[in-house]
Amino acid sequence: MNAVQPPPSAQDDHTDRTGIDPPCHCDGAAKAADCQASCHLNDSSFRERAREILFSGRLITAGAVHLIGLEDIRVHLGDRWDRVKERVHVYTDRLLEKMLSPHDVWFRHGDSQFIIVFAHADIQAAQLICGKIVESLHQSLLGHSDTSQIVVKTALVEIDGSIAVGSARLDELLNAASQSKTPAGQPQSGERRRPSLAAFALGNDEPPPPPKVLFRPVYDVRHKVISTYTCRPDLLTCRNINQIIMAEFLQEEAIFEYDMEALCHAVRTYDELYKKNFRYAQTIPVHFETLASARRRREYLQSCRMIPPCLIPFLAFELEGLPQGIPNGRLAELVTLLRPFGRATIVILREENTDIGTYARAGVKGVGLSMDFRDGDQRCIDKINAFCPVPRKHGLFAYLDGIRNVEQFQAAIEAGAAYVGGAVVGKDSEFPEHMRRCTERQMLFRARVKARRESA
Repeated sequence: MNAVQPPPSAQDDHTDRTGIDPPCHCDGAAKAADCQASCHLNDSSFRERAREILFSGRLITAGAVHLIGLEDIRVHLGDRWDRVKERVHVYTDRLLEKMLSPHDVWFRHGDSQFIIVFAHADIQAAQLICGKIVESLHQSLLGHSDTSQIVVKTALVEIDGSIAVGSARLDELLNAASQSKTPAGQPQSGERRRPSLAAFALGNDEPPPPPKVLFRPVYDVRHKVISTYTCRPDLLTCRNINQIIMAEFLQEEAIFEYDMEALCHAVRTYDELYKKNFRYAQTIPVHFETLASARRRREYLQSCRMIPPCLIPFLAFELEGLPQGIPNGRLAELVTLLRPFGRATIVILREENTDIGTYARAGVKGVGLSMDFRDGDQRCIDKINAFCPVPRKHGLFAYLDGIRNVEQFQAAIEAGAAYVGGAVVGKDSEFPEHMRRCTERQMLFRARVKARRESA
């Protein structure tokens, strides 16, 4: 899929060069919405851009040019638009890269519009795809979407060679697609789409569901409070990722899909709660496989640039899957890439290793160890006692994840862990909860009561 630069005349705000708006023949309040869409559609600049594209000699089997607009987002943001429009453009670029095929062409038209030319999709399919793109933008940037107000504008060649323009509303397109035997939004045979986790078949050839992200509470030992949450996949998501064994790159794509979902879900959730004066510390996992690939890293960082500045002081990134013996320069590069978007970067390990000194020199703030649920209590306690002193020796805090019972929790406190997460602290949940203050003694008492209830 190609993002092309528009002609010089298309790089400015595309009002008619004469300064005269197209004539409007709409009357009556009932036609106000249709008037706004159709009058904008008759913009001579869009018609001229469509003419240039359709008669350029480029192979366009669909024979139509489509325009999607961010006007509703611009109006909703008001005075904030000028400050955030570059981030909105970057986010829109990323979404277009994800949802369009490599053969499609698009470019920005003015300050808040994008022109798209599909290489293979027919008009109905193209309109529906365009509508879903705008719906995704509304949902991500505004937190809601009204399909009756999302309009896709289309310019195509008439029999006499003139350029005709028309519009279609997303709710009508969705209704037509649901009544059709072949949904209009289904990609045509010649159209390639970016693979996603839902498209990866497991052993039974059935696609898994989209990745699901839960929030795990973490106990702050120093401040005696549960006010930190880290993202974790639910059991089914974790199982699906682990079962993708057809090829290594498929597993990496599945991990990337989860990282993207974790980032977007965590930021969306916090943004909603922040507006309600709800504050907490949020840790977001990101795997080495995501940042090691140029394409995946670029897409991930583009999403990071959409994080509201007010949330950045509350966010930290948790690097997972670092290879043993990673060079200090390579790790420092990853830490530097993430630094503008959070207050700190930590590393979570699945097993003990000897690279913790490297982590400290690269700018990492803390190191965590995730307990293996297959290990017995004594094996976990031995790991805890061996692990916790090492990060502290290098000036890093020690973090333990997956602590299941009273014995493990007590061992973690005695070993000097700064943060503790796991079933003994609280269950994974769909939303963070309000801050809870409690001492280690209270935590242990609650854990013992819970254990007695479960064994009864």
